[in-house]
Amino acid sequence: MPHPCKNSTDKLVFNIDAALPDIHVQNAGLLTALTAKKFPFLGEVGLSATLVKLDANAMSSPMYAADSSVQVIYVAKGSGRIQVVGINGERALDTKVKAGHLFVVPRFFVASAIADGEGMEYFSMITTTQPVFGEFTGKTSVWGALSPQVLQASLNVAPEFEQLFRAKIKKSTILVPPQN
Repeated sequence: MPHPCKNSTDKLVFNIDAALPDIHVQNAGLLTALTAKKFPFLGEVGLSATLVKLDANAMSSPMYAADSSVQVIYVAKGSGRIQVVGINGERALDTKVKAGHLFVVPRFFVASAIADGEGMEYFSMITTTQPVFGEFTGKTSVWGALSPQVLQASLNVAPEFEQLFRAKIKKSTILVPPQN
C-alpha cells in the first residue's frame, strides 16, 4: 500500500484533461492514456487509465486488452452506445449509456463505443500498470498479421474484397469520424 504524502497533493493528483492526447483525430475525438510514466502514483497502486472524448456520432473502434487486464469504464459526459463482445463471439453487452453510468469490460473481451449527437466522454481504469491493447483497425490491427490467403478464407470473400478490406483497415484509426 502506498504511503500517504504529507503537505502535498502533487503526487496524488493528475489533471488528465490538461495532458496532451496520445491520439487526436479531427472530427472524431481524442484518447489520452495515463500510465506510471506520466503519473508515477499509478505504478504504486498497479493501475493505468485512459480518457476518451468522442465527438458527435464518432466511434471508438473495437479494442481488447491482450494482457488479461480488466477495465472499469465511467461515462463522464454525453451518451452513446456501448458494445462488449466475449471471447466466444457473443455480445455480452449492447446498450445505451449516458453520463453517470459505469460498466466493466472483462478480461479478453472486445469493447467499442459510438457517441450520440452530443458526443461522449468516458474514463477507464485498467487493472495493470502497462496495458497492452489489440486493435481491429489501424497499422497495428490483428488483421494485418494474417496472410491474404488466410484472411480471404477466414472471411469467406473474394480476393478483390480482401484487398479492399485490408486497405480500409490500415487507413482507419482507433477513433473513427462519422460518415457524412
